[in-house]
Amino acid sequence: MKSLLFSLVLLSTISLNGQSKFSITSIEVDGLCGMCKERIENAAYIPGVKKADWSQETHILELVFNNKKVTTASIIAAINEVGHDVKDYPASDEQYANIHGCCRFRDPDQRAKHGLGDALCKPGETHEEHHEHGGKHDH
Repeated sequence: MKSLLFSLVLLSTISLNGQSKFSITSIEVDGLCGMCKERIENAAYIPGVKKADWSQETHILELVFNNKKVTTASIIAAINEVGHDVKDYPASDEQYANIHGCCRFRDPDQRAKHGLGDALCKPGETHEEHHEHGGKHDH
C-alpha cells in the first residue's frame, strides 16, 4: 500500500513538472555595438528572465524566461525603456534620445558605419508615423 501511494505521488509530481513554466523565444532588437549589447541584455534581465543573449551580427535576442513571472511584452517594454527598438515595438522618441551618440541605430550614417541596412524604425519617424505604416506595439 505504501509503495502504491508513493507511486501515485511520484506520478503526480512528474506530470506537474512536465508542464514547463519556462518559455524560449527570440526577438529582433535594433542596436549597433558592444555598448548596445550590454544595454539590451541588462534591460532584458528583469525578474523571471533566466537568459538574455543579443547577437550584434543578427540583432536577435535569445530569451529564456519563467512565463509565470514575466511576459514577452514586459521584456519588450523594458528594452524600449532603455531606448532600443524591438521589431514592431519601437521605443518612443524620448526613450531613444537617451542613447549614447555612437549607439544611434536609427541614424543612417551610424548604420552605414556598421554595415547595416534599414532600421526597424525609420530615421526621423515619429512614434505615430511608425504606426501609420503598419508598425504596432502595446504601449
